[in-house]
Amino acid sequence: MPLHEGVVRLEGSMESARMNRLTVIALVVVVTVLMMVQVPLDLRKHRLSRGATTWAAVAVAIVVAVDAWASGALAPAAVGVMSAVVVVGVYWLLHRVSPRSLGWGDVLLVAPLTLAVAYVAVERVLWWQLVAATTGAAHAVWVRVRSGSTHVPFGPHLLVASWLMLVASV
Repeated sequence: MPLHEGVVRLEGSMESARMNRLTVIALVVVVTVLMMVQVPLDLRKHRLSRGATTWAAVAVAIVVAVDAWASGALAPAAVGVMSAVVVVGVYWLLHRVSPRSLGWGDVLLVAPLTLAVAYVAVERVLWWQLVAATTGAAHAVWVRVRSGSTHVPFGPHLLVASWLMLVASV
């Protein structure tokens, strides 16, 4: 079977995940609650709550597992998990290279966010990262010009960008 046929089949199987509005809405709710907890914390204290991230990871995994089981389409869940592994791996590597520029909380935070975004629309994972990186860079320039500081929390950018990707899928 040619590769493009496999891709078409995989995309076709992801339609069930895209079309189930309740699943997308549930993921939006989880990310919204996580955003409400983490954004103020990260902006004020430059830290993310591991408990909140763990709760979100469990909630996202449950939503994805229930939807995959109910729809009978396991491929989108597998793609979501693989995407999360890849993105977490990249973030872990960036954290190892420069722990001051990317915190461990950010590495943990991308796991549930990637699973949610990739499960709904895997093609939006790159857009999510691009939006988060662009807004984070703009924020860094603004903070640098305004106060001279070089420290900008990245968690809020990850959260808001993933939320936007999910809301666009509803």
